[in-house]
Amino acid sequence: MRIEQLHTHHRERLAEVMQACEAGPQSARDVVPVLFTRALDLHQMTFAMGEAVAHLHMLWFQKKLRRSLGADGVYRFGLPG
Repeated sequence: MRIEQLHTHHRERLAEVMQACEAGPQSARDVVPVLFTRALDLHQMTFAMGEAVAHLHMLWFQKKLRRSLGADGVYRFGLPG
C-alpha cells in the first residue's frame, strides 16, 4: 500500500512538471516551487534542486521533454516539437 502511495505521488509530481513545461521551457530552479510549495532554507534547497533535476531528466530520457542549453549556460526543458 505504501509503495503505491509513493508511485502515485511521483506520477503526480511528474505531471505537475510537465504542466509547468507547457507554459514554456523550465530550468530546475524554475521547477523547484512547482515541486515544493513551502519556503525552503539553503540546505533544503540543495535537495530540492536535486529532485527537480531528477524529475526533469526522467521526463527527458522518456522523450516527453526536450533539453536545450541556453546562452546563459542553463539547461531548460520544454515540450518536444
